[in-house]
Amino acid sequence: MRQHIYCSQHVSLDSLVWRRFTLLSGVLEGKVTLVTGAGRGIGRAIATDFASEGAIVAVTGRNIQRLEQVVGQIRLSGGQAIPWQMDVSDEVQVEDTVNQILGRWDRIDILVNNAAIIHHDTPVWRTSIKDWDEEMAINLRGTFLCCHFVVASMAERHEGVVINIGSSSGTIPEDMCGPYGATKWGVVGYTMSLAKSVRPHGVRVNGLNPGWVDTDMTAEETPADAGPEWTQPEDIARAALFLAAYAPADMTGQFINLFEAKDGSGHAPGLR
Repeated sequence: MRQHIYCSQHVSLDSLVWRRFTLLSGVLEGKVTLVTGAGRGIGRAIATDFASEGAIVAVTGRNIQRLEQVVGQIRLSGGQAIPWQMDVSDEVQVEDTVNQILGRWDRIDILVNNAAIIHHDTPVWRTSIKDWDEEMAINLRGTFLCCHFVVASMAERHEGVVINIGSSSGTIPEDMCGPYGATKWGVVGYTMSLAKSVRPHGVRVNGLNPGWVDTDMTAEETPADAGPEWTQPEDIARAALFLAAYAPADMTGQFINLFEAKDGSGHAPGLR
């Protein structure tokens, strides 16, 4: 019998659901988790939240000082975390880091691909080749590289969870963020294809599409349509926790949209 895969960009869950899930504790006890771009913003929130639920977190990113601060915070709270300096656009660094983590714990249970950059106020038609290549290398190729070196070991064990962080700009076109939207559309498509290919091997692959989130990356922007309050990184972390610990076993190839369109104009509600 043919298995069906459920691919959707329009899943939504009420905030009350997040609160109910986070009442439970220790749901990720002993789960080895690799988080990219974990030195600040959404990545930091996910690393901290997962560690508080018992996960052993490999905190990765390019800025070792930030990573050490995150790890220090996690350890002060009683969690387990180790910093790894890693540039997701560097194939050798990604492979080496993954091999070190596998060598230490013999597995990676959860992979969170969060690392991303953006060039603000850049019309798509004026995007430089340099900016295009840089964003593609980190946002899209970086996601692929991490999955490439991690997912094979998950498939061998017939279990694992991959969470890719997309963006509202990966569902609704943007005109002033250079190649950022294109990279996030790519992440959405790659996530769905990967989910279908590894479903028979027991690996779940899903994603989150945040809107405007209060992070350093969006601090340069003050969008007129962001509303009185931006989403906090901790809200995105709770959604990631749902995908890691509470999502149904047959939920794969799906993105949860964590933004609300304010009108029918088709204008993107924001960027993560």
